[in-house]
Amino acid sequence: MPKTADAAPPERHVPFDGLRNLRDLGGYPTASGAHTRWGLVYRADSLHKLTAADLPGYHRLGIRTVYDLRSEAERTTDPGPVPTVHLPIVGRADGEISAPRTPNMSSADGESLLRDIYVGALVHSAPQIGVILRGLAEPTNGPALFHCHGGKDRTGIVAAVLLLALGVPRETVLDDYELTSRYLLIEANRDSFDSLVASGLPPEAAASVMGTPRWAMADAIEAIDNTHGGIENYITGTVGLTASQLNALRESLTAAI
Repeated sequence: MPKTADAAPPERHVPFDGLRNLRDLGGYPTASGAHTRWGLVYRADSLHKLTAADLPGYHRLGIRTVYDLRSEAERTTDPGPVPTVHLPIVGRADGEISAPRTPNMSSADGESLLRDIYVGALVHSAPQIGVILRGLAEPTNGPALFHCHGGKDRTGIVAAVLLLALGVPRETVLDDYELTSRYLLIEANRDSFDSLVASGLPPEAAASVMGTPRWAMADAIEAIDNTHGGIENYITGTVGLTASQLNALRESLTAAI
């Protein structure tokens, strides 16, 4: 069972039978010399995958707030076992998370598709990200968890923004993004792969979309710099937090080493 915040560090990956990608975001160093607190924020694949045998272990995490980043259609098809705050992350103005695809897309095109989704989500889902960050700044809301279907793309964007806001170095943020590929193999997430192929994506492009190309997330983070002048301007501008709320977020989720 993972330990509470400020205790001896637990394993980052929390294993379950159904969930494959639930991870603690604690223990990351920050630019201020602190570290992110263990046991306060988790990222995950969809909680509907929890088995009956998983539930006692999940409840031992003490999670008070769950942010569901999936679409309403996904929630209807695969409802989760616990109450959630619904904040769908979208990559386009029309509310879609996906982007146009063609039958002749290559593996490289699949990675570029991910990059475009990430950059789009930073723009079109900024209000939802703001709600999550303000919620995480309130100690009474934690421990908290956010998830999408696979815990990779929509979850990855929110995790990246959160960690950057807390002062975690960029390369470490990208390492956290890539960790998904260790736990969420195509074989264990075949439904997502088959869905991508059924939607018209060639298998090689679909396999790329299922991956975690470091450059795609790095490009999205660079877009924050180029478009907004850095993470603080993005958080206090487009996302809508006040400077005091950003400070509260850092005080709640980081601690001196």
